Parts: sequence; C-alpha cells; structure tokens
Amino acid sequence: MLMIRLIVADDHVVMREALSELLESRGRFQVVAQASDGRELLEQLKEKNADVIILDLLMPGLDGIQTMTRLAEERGKVPPVLVLSADKAGSIAKRALEAGAKGFLPKEATLEELEFAIQSVVSGKNYISPSITAELMAEANKPIDEEDPVNKLTNRELEIFIKLADGWNNREIANHLGISVRTVDTHRTNILRKLGCKNNSELTKRAIAYNLIRP
Repeated sequence: MLMIRLIVADDHVVMREALSELLESRGRFQVVAQASDGRELLEQLKEKNADVIILDLLMPGLDGIQTMTRLAEERGKVPPVLVLSADKAGSIAKRALEAGAKGFLPKEATLEELEFAIQSVVSGKNYISPSITAELMAEANKPIDEEDPVNKLTNRELEIFIKLADGWNNREIANHLGISVRTVDTHRTNILRKLGCKNNSELTKRAIAYNLIRP
C-alpha cells in the first residue's frame, strides 16, 4: 500500500507534532514536513513532495488564506489543501474554499473523519465536514429563504446531496455513512424530487450555486 505523504502546517507546536504522530501511527500516512506558518510551508514545498497539505488558518505572518493564494500564484500543480481549523464558522469555511481548499474540517473532528477526508482529497474529491454544512449554506452567495427547496432536505439528505454532487457513488456514500446502498438510493430519489433535479449533474450545478462544492 502506497503511503500518503503529508505536510502539516500549524503554529501550535504541540498540536502539530501530536497530529503528525497520530497520523503516522495509522500506518498509511507519512508526514514529510511540518511548518509553523505559511512562509515555512512554501519553503518546505520547494524541497518536499507531498500528496496533501493539512493547513491551519490562523497562523502568524502568512496565514492559511494568504498561503493558499500564494500557492495558486507561485506554483503550477500543488498538493490539495485540507484545512483543519478551530473556527468552523460558515464565513471562514467559505473563504477557505474560495481560496482553493479541497476540504474543510473543524479541529474537533475525529481522527477517523480526518483520515477519510485525507483519502477523499487525494482521490480528487472535495470533503466538507457535515458539522459545518449548515453554517456554510448560510454564507452561500445565493440567497436562501424558506421557499428554497434545499431547505426542505433533512440533515441526512443534505449530507448525501453534497456527496452525490461532488461525484461520490452510492456505494461510497453507503460505506462512509454505514447504511445500505438501497437506503442511499432512496435518499437520492427523494433529493432529486425535492430539488426538481433529473440527475446527478443537475445536483452538482445546484451545489455549486450554493458554494457547497467547488466547480
């Protein structure tokens, strides 16, 4: 099994080192570098090859948002960025996604969710923790009101909607949520009906309109 190479950037030394140790203990991750701020991360990327960057937002000097902007400007192909932030406000998550993050997790996320998020972004998917979905929708560019059909979705339907829109298939969703494929298919049918969509492509367009996923 190929190891997933990580760079962990966080200005809190204890947090950074503990997280690195925990991830390496899982047996499938290798932390190739650590950084205490954005400038150090940019320097590390000149010397180290990584598959994923785990990035804190609130760092001194060059913060997480500025770092992602600099990455987009200075480098062609960059590793996907997974933000791990103490602030899970929708406005913060929205800024991070707009700056180029492929995933967003609050720091209180479980190690299992973090591991799954890393694997998701490595495979080219976005990952937004369900714990911040409601906050993120509240910050979406498109106004949301009580008449909007998205607001008629249950919490589980909303979670599945985002994953379907981001390219997950029914079996992947079922395995992640611990439910049957048939249950996922039932939810999908209800989601399509409530949103007035015909297929997953239309779900993707709707999710992009709400800034729930990146184009």
